[in-house]
Amino acid sequence: MKHLSSALPMATVILALAGCAGVQAPQHYFVLEAAAPEPRPQAAAASAPNLLVAPTTAPAFYESQDIVYSRSAGTRSYYQLNSWTEPPSRRLDALLVERLGRSGAFGSVAAATDGVRGRLILTAHLEEMYHDASTSPGTTHIALTAVLSNPANRSIQGQRRFTASAPAATPDAAGAVQGFDVALGPLLDEVVAWAGQAASSTEATPTPAQAALASTAPVIAIPSPSRLEDLP
Repeated sequence: MKHLSSALPMATVILALAGCAGVQAPQHYFVLEAAAPEPRPQAAAASAPNLLVAPTTAPAFYESQDIVYSRSAGTRSYYQLNSWTEPPSRRLDALLVERLGRSGAFGSVAAATDGVRGRLILTAHLEEMYHDASTSPGTTHIALTAVLSNPANRSIQGQRRFTASAPAATPDAAGAVQGFDVALGPLLDEVVAWAGQAASSTEATPTPAQAALASTAPVIAIPSPSRLEDLP
């Protein structure tokens, strides 16, 4: 009996520890948002080109729902129990379409996967998006490359790399998410402004067909003022 009584408390401790081990912290999911866009009340011109936004690409490490952080240079890790509701590259597609559609620089803006036609195509590549947690509370960083192309003449109208940073609100995943939201807004505004300027310069540049037509047009010689007196 003595042996049995001494075993009972030990069994109770083991069961208690097993119960604690079975309790897991909940998984948290965050929606990637962006600060409100700058107001652009002007309407699109009748000649404004239609724009298609291609699916945003990203390196394999960032093509996931995991929130990335770094505690030392050259290293990247995923936050545990904290994730995006969808990969940032997928979320950027919707944010770009919405932002560009409000700009007034294009006749229409749609995703390339919508099955509609467009004169220009915007392709974005998310290079990196991470929380630098080497210091507290840290800083969020976003780097993105955008390319505006014209599939009709297979030309690139413009290409540019955009970067943005913002302090994290707190030294954790939730604080990093707030920092990403703050940094992403101005970055998207820069992309929209650049794309609008690149598109307008496209309108001023003649197409190969127009250039060929101009080169074959007849040349009409106009007499100089000094020879006008010799004409009958």
